[in-house]
Amino acid sequence: MIKKTICTLLLILISINSYAQESAIELPLIGDRLSGAVSETEEEALGRQFLRDLKRESAILYDPIVQEWTELFIYKIGEKSKVNKKAFELLIIEDNNLNAFAAPGGIIGVNAGLFKYSDNEAQFASVIAHELAHLSQRHFARQILEGSDRSNQSLATVLASILVAVATNSPAAVIGGQGILAAQQLRFSRLYETEADREGYVTLQKAGYDTIQMSEMFKNMQEVRRLSGDNVPEFLLTHPITTRRITESRERAREYPSPGTIDSFNFQLIKKRVEYLMTDNLSIRSIEKDIGENDEDIYLRALIEKKKLNFTRSIELLKSLEKKHPDNLIIKTSIAEVYTESGNIRKSKDYTNKLLAVSLGNYPLSYNLANAHILEEDYIAAEQLLEDIKFYRPVDINLLKDLSQVQKNSNNMLGYHLTNSEFLFYSGRYEEALRDLQEARRIARNNFKIREIITERILILQSYVQPSRRRS
Repeated sequence: MIKKTICTLLLILISINSYAQESAIELPLIGDRLSGAVSETEEEALGRQFLRDLKRESAILYDPIVQEWTELFIYKIGEKSKVNKKAFELLIIEDNNLNAFAAPGGIIGVNAGLFKYSDNEAQFASVIAHELAHLSQRHFARQILEGSDRSNQSLATVLASILVAVATNSPAAVIGGQGILAAQQLRFSRLYETEADREGYVTLQKAGYDTIQMSEMFKNMQEVRRLSGDNVPEFLLTHPITTRRITESRERAREYPSPGTIDSFNFQLIKKRVEYLMTDNLSIRSIEKDIGENDEDIYLRALIEKKKLNFTRSIELLKSLEKKHPDNLIIKTSIAEVYTESGNIRKSKDYTNKLLAVSLGNYPLSYNLANAHILEEDYIAAEQLLEDIKFYRPVDINLLKDLSQVQKNSNNMLGYHLTNSEFLFYSGRYEEALRDLQEARRIARNNFKIREIITERILILQSYVQPSRRRS
């Protein structure tokens, strides 16, 4: 355990120091006006800060099945986009309002409401493609370049306004933030939206989707706008849907027809799963009345039965779907989850391990197996699984939170304070993270090597604490 802790700390420090050295030597490209105003490294650094603040201020929808599907989906679309660094981090916001956003550093935010208002996968893809276009065209940096204040401080203001808007569901925050920069910049926002539509269309086409669905999604948004009255979703204020945008999208699809994919069964399963996750116990009855007879509806019914603790019925419904879709991993993972939540740990472990033998390292399955170990209080086995997942998901705050709790339960207090400090850091809670590191150093007082590594980490973290205090 101590060796593993040392290796983890060394990897973190190496990555931080490498990033700092890269930042120090980056020079703007000759003739690149954008890099002269705000470099891509500065954009990324501010994007990382924005991400940590967003995690601190917003309710994040956490579900391994939904998270993995959406991440893989974004990478699939991103591969066909013009984004230079195809490394993305996804946040799904626990909010039923229609919204999506992109921030420098490959950060993509999606409200649960985007699943709700997308009729099919191609419509969902059209919004993701549009947001990726904002990144590939560097609209954040260009907005600053066109303004009077050409500094990364201006970019920070834009990101801060988005943060407040997302966290408080207050569209005025975005408008206010842009107004701080300069009224002139608002003139360019419409141009950027048109450009993002055009580039997003090309990405959608290259990704193999039916491009007419972009205009259909615009129509959905227009209908949401009509029904919202004065309470207009933030996305529709920052991405105004005009007749011209819809017409241009339709004409583009007619001129360059691309029939492509419209929908998939997996998207409909994920859409239903998000609906289930966003449903509280008081709303179950009203939802049950509207559940249809399609396979995706049966999936929703199975999840509702699980919520009602009718585990036997839930398994029956899922098993009926498994017979019709024997290779569908979403359905199979959901069966494993029900076994775990019902307390049938042996069945859960046997079923999950059989699936993992085929789908090595699968994130949702591994997480379910860890939960099964937690329920039988085998914290050592659970910790090993969560550590393995962490290797691939080092900034996943929900994973870090769960891992730290498992370490605490197994009385691995050094591991607990180190992991909890990471959870707090990536949640933008720097002072609390610092206190955990100081406690970890106290525990490791007799181990010189670990103590020195923790001390170095404390020094790095202190550089975040001071600016945080000034902002407060």
